[in-house]
Amino acid sequence: MGTVEARPATAASRSARETAHMAIRFDLRSLTPGDRSDAIRELSRSVNGRIEVDLPPNPDRLRAVANINAVGPVEVAGIDWNVAGLRRASAPLKEDMVPHVLVALQESGVTRFSQGGNQGEIRAGDLTVIENARPYEIFFRSPVRTVVVRVPTHVLGLRSPLLGQVAAVRLGSERPLVGAAVAFFARLARSQAALGETEAALFAQPSVDLIRAVVTTGLGRDDLARGPLHDTLLQRVEEYVRLHLAEPDLTAARIAAAHHVSVRQLYLTLSRAGIALGDWIRTQRLEECRKELASPVHRFMTIEAIAHRWGFASAPHFSRVFKAAYGVSPREWRHRSRELPREAAPA
Repeated sequence: MGTVEARPATAASRSARETAHMAIRFDLRSLTPGDRSDAIRELSRSVNGRIEVDLPPNPDRLRAVANINAVGPVEVAGIDWNVAGLRRASAPLKEDMVPHVLVALQESGVTRFSQGGNQGEIRAGDLTVIENARPYEIFFRSPVRTVVVRVPTHVLGLRSPLLGQVAAVRLGSERPLVGAAVAFFARLARSQAALGETEAALFAQPSVDLIRAVVTTGLGRDDLARGPLHDTLLQRVEEYVRLHLAEPDLTAARIAAAHHVSVRQLYLTLSRAGIALGDWIRTQRLEECRKELASPVHRFMTIEAIAHRWGFASAPHFSRVFKAAYGVSPREWRHRSRELPREAAPA
């Protein structure tokens, strides 16, 4: 994996990035103010070809940090910047770029998208879709932090007329599938630097399937969505459980209802992946408790309060399952963690 500091890829390197597993880190703070405008334009064009970039008038105030990583044919970029807008006024030349679908997931700030007669404003927790080979406009009303996922259009396998119906339309996280996608890709963007080539490759097909599911359900096309929804059920359930892990009523019936499947289908999907739902939820809750018991941030919380916070209703039951899992009681674990130097404490 290669890392580039504040040197965005040129057009000549785009095709290599589509097949190689590499990381690019771009940070304007390492450049002089006089070089920042050109650098941010080069970064934007390396991703999407010949587009216009609207910048703040004072280069001293220009800010941009981007971490870009290839996950198979999918590219995941975490971007934090204060540019004013991006525009493609006409269709690109064939040699300018490979057609991609961009999925923008907003983490903070407000962004307005426009493409093909559609307009949408997205805020934290929302996402939208853009085709980079068709004219579009993106305006940032404030500094934003976003995750942009790029997948080649031919890999996604959806025709442009269908994509055009959902392009620039706000897809809100009140939809369970959108919420799962936002959580999945946000986590992937944060952890991508730690992924090896083999691990990154494992995320490629689930990423494509999840994007296809988001797009097809956004279109309201049940016939197109049925396959992707089925293929991404396990992935969506995992994200749902992580998001609601602290809630004591996280039952199989609730999880199944949230994903519009039967409890039987839920258990069958999990069993094929070697997952026993109750054990899996309990293991994740125990791990969160273990971390908080060892953390100085939570040193004033009682053991019972930490257990209750992560869905354990009974303190004696929590102590029994904790000791069964880790070989020590919660009290002993907390005491040992305080005695050990931070670097010596077990991970």
